[in-house]
Amino acid sequence: MPRKIETALLIDDDDAFRTTLQGAMRRRGVQARTAATVEEGVVALEDAPVDLVVVDYRMPRVDGLSALPRLRRLCPEAAIVMLTGFGDIPLAVAAVREGADTLLTKPIDADRLLREATVLFERPRAPFSGAPPSSRTTYKLDELERDAINAALKDSGGVIAVAAKLLGIDRRTLQRKLKKSS
Repeated sequence: MPRKIETALLIDDDDAFRTTLQGAMRRRGVQARTAATVEEGVVALEDAPVDLVVVDYRMPRVDGLSALPRLRRLCPEAAIVMLTGFGDIPLAVAAVREGADTLLTKPIDADRLLREATVLFERPRAPFSGAPPSSRTTYKLDELERDAINAALKDSGGVIAVAAKLLGIDRRTLQRKLKKSS
């Protein structure tokens, strides 16, 4: 039987997103606490560890990526999920290397977040050492790529040439990827 997420800490500087996600998680039976900064999150974890830590990548003063080793040391058994508005492969690799279990793109709903976190508990995990991961996680490159493409298309208003520029790839490459995924 999969482990149930009972407690969570949401660290995000976007008040509206943070409180909306907190309310959604509470409606699903998760005791969710929030923090607007990494520093607040660290204090909250020192007071009481949680099953799930969700941290935004872009934060004031200390970004989520550089906070991951501290968060992992404070909650070695927790599932740690980094959120970003625009995911890419190098960021996903860096996040996992620094202590996150996975990187997900915003916007994200509570159901998907809890589903992903539950799956993380089902995988065997090696203790965090700060070194590159071995079998601690699997990379979902196709999912990250699809999320990045969808975000770029949304930001560009559906204009493929603009989306390709946002992604840093050639327009024809983006068209091939879109054709392949349909």
